[in-house]
Parts: sequence; C-alpha cells; structure tokens
Amino acid sequence: MPSSEAILHFIWKYKMFNPLGLRTTDGETLQILATGIHNLDAGPDFHQSKIKIGETIWAGNVEIHLKSSDWLKHHHNIDRAYDNVILHVVWENDIDIKRTDETVIPVLELKNIIDKRIIENYDQLRQNNYWIPCENQLPNVDSFIKQQTLDRMMMERLEDKANIINEIYQLNKGNWEDTFYITLAKSFGFKVNNLPFEILAKQLPQNILAKHKNNPLQIEALIFGISGLLDRKFEDVYPNQLKTEFEFLKNKYQLISLDASLWKFSKTRPDNFPTIRLSQFAALVIKSFHLFSKIIEIKNQSDYVKLFEDLVINNYWEKHFMFDKEVEEKSVNLGKSSIQIILINAIAPLLFFYGKQIGNKQFIDSSLEILENVKAESNIITKGFKERGLFVQNSFDSQAVIHLKKNYCDQKKCLNCGIGLKILSA
Repeated sequence: MPSSEAILHFIWKYKMFNPLGLRTTDGETLQILATGIHNLDAGPDFHQSKIKIGETIWAGNVEIHLKSSDWLKHHHNIDRAYDNVILHVVWENDIDIKRTDETVIPVLELKNIIDKRIIENYDQLRQNNYWIPCENQLPNVDSFIKQQTLDRMMMERLEDKANIINEIYQLNKGNWEDTFYITLAKSFGFKVNNLPFEILAKQLPQNILAKHKNNPLQIEALIFGISGLLDRKFEDVYPNQLKTEFEFLKNKYQLISLDASLWKFSKTRPDNFPTIRLSQFAALVIKSFHLFSKIIEIKNQSDYVKLFEDLVINNYWEKHFMFDKEVEEKSVNLGKSSIQIILINAIAPLLFFYGKQIGNKQFIDSSLEILENVKAESNIITKGFKERGLFVQNSFDSQAVIHLKKNYCDQKKCLNCGIGLKILSA
C-alpha cells in the first residue's frame, strides 16, 4: 500500500493508468470525462469532475483515500459537504460507503490497475535521506524539464518576494518611494541584519532625511543614531560628532532608537559589520534621494549597478570596522558581490512587483533581465545542485534552486515539482 494519499491524487489527476475498460467495484463500466480541479483546501479532493458510469453521466466531486474505510475515520459520513461525491477513488476497497441519504457511492479501486513502479518510485523519493530526494535520478532528467522547473521556481520566488513588498506598500499607503526605501534598507542588512535595517528605515522616514540632504554629517548622525549604536561613550572625534548631532535631531523629531543588541556582529565578516553597511547606506542616501523614480527610468541594465558604485563614504571607515577600533586602511565601497545581492533582493523584486501592480510587463521583463545578467550566487545550495548535475548559470537559476530546495526538496514535495513528476511518470 502507498505511504501517502498524495500519490493517489497524482495518479488520478494525471490518469496514470489505462483509462480504457475501467469498472467500478460493482462491475459497472466507468469512463473518466474530466478528473476535475485539485482542491488543496477543506472538502472533497477534486471539484468539477465528470464521469460516466454505465449510461449515466455524473458531474460533481471525487474523494480519494488509501482505504474506503478512511471515509469513516475522517468523519465524511456526517458531513454534507461530501454528499456531492460522485466517485470514491481508493487503493483498496474494504467497506461500502454511503452518503448521508444512504445511497452507496461508486468506487474505483486502483491497486490492480496501476503500474506498481509508480508507487515504488514515489516511496523511494519520500523515504530516502539524500540531500535532495531525486539526486540519483536527477542527472537523467531531460535538460528541458530541468529548465522548465527552474523557470517556475523563479517565478514563485519572485511572487513570494512581491507579497512581502506588498505588505510594505500597503503599510505606506501606496507610496512607492517609501516602499522602495524600506525594501532597499532591508537588502543592506543582507541575511544577518535585514530585520534591524527594516526597523530602522520604518523609524526614520525619508522625509526627515530629505530635510538634511545637504548636510552629510547629519544624515550619518540620523542613521547611526536610530541604529542605537551611538548609545555609549566614545574616544574618537567622529562618533562623538555623530552623537552630538543626533541628540539635537532626536529631540527635534521625537525619534526613537533601536536597541543596539539587535545588530549581529558575531559570525559576520568585518566587511559585513552593520557599522560598515550603515555607513554605505548613509552614503547612498546622501548621493541620491528619490531613488525609486530613478530606478523605474533606467533603460540600460548596467545603469542599475552605477547607482551603487562610487559612494562617498566617510573616510573614518577607511581605518575602522567599528567605532574606536582602528585597523589598517581598507576599501569601504560596496563590493561587486554586495551590489549583486542588492540587485537580486531589492531591485529585481521591486520592479517585478511594480510591473504587476501597474500592469506593465516591461518592468517584469526588466526584473528577469537583471537576474539573468547577474552572476549566480555561490552557497551551499547552488554548489549542491551543481554537484548533482543541475547547471546554475546566473542569479535567475541560483534563486530558483534556493526556492526549489527550501520549498520542495526539503519538504519532499516531489509531486508538486516538475522534475519529480517526470521521474515518477518515467
């Protein structure tokens, strides 16, 4: 017997059996005119199904179980939502099932009409402990199926990111500049500090920063002050200047600082310390206000990168990673890989969401083009797929495999994956 009803849903949905000569357990001829729409919510498993039993055509729902007695275990016998079930599809028919009006529900038993290799393949995928369930079969899957799966994964990932941006958009009552400002700030936090960066941007509105656009020190003071990293005594002149400026601005605008403990320094390379990222973010704010307006006017892909190049960062950070701790002179500008991460996590998703929101495919295409032109990320997931024969060419592919691994492979949702479906139907 299969380990899960899910494989029976798959078998029914794709008619993974010979549809000719079917009969119900009562011996009546059965013809499947439409398997129906797979229902992932409460209620019968398939809606709007259409079948012909004997000479009668029926339209309604189909319910699927491993055993017909599961109908009683799931209490469908007292639920009128199941009275419109026209066919009970089961692996094994161990008991007659009736609707609440005592009429018997026709049954299609699968165990003797399907290829057992489908069940074996599925159980093998579900029960192994490989890094990805299909790693032994993946090299043999056609490259077209692989790319088709990656295309779908990437669109799902963009949709997920667009939903997150939409929450920010709604919170800011449809203000695109503020939406982008917060989204961009999150991306400067990268994975480790994206939450405190988001909170900072929400607590430090752009309209306050705009009032001080001609005074770089005050912009830096506002950003570092809100971060909470100025809430102590300093030895160096620069942080003391920031602190003095911020104390005045804090009282003027009734600002509230974050708790400094929100920022993560441990297990982070010095180049990624929040102090460095905050200084870079401040430099970007100083360089360019109304960034969203500039983003949507860009036609040339290389111009997206130029926005983040050559930032004028306070020279204090050329010899510091943290306040009061001097190091040898170093580069403080955003590196190429950092800019690429911002393009992946902020610019591309924002353009995708904007294009959807206003109904302009041009911006959706631009978001995809960014991902296709940015180098693939190098991490444990992309390396793992490369080792198993899935070629990752650019950030479109790397983002796709990240989504695939986290949302399908790790959860063993092989029946919802194009690669998994191909393996099962081979």
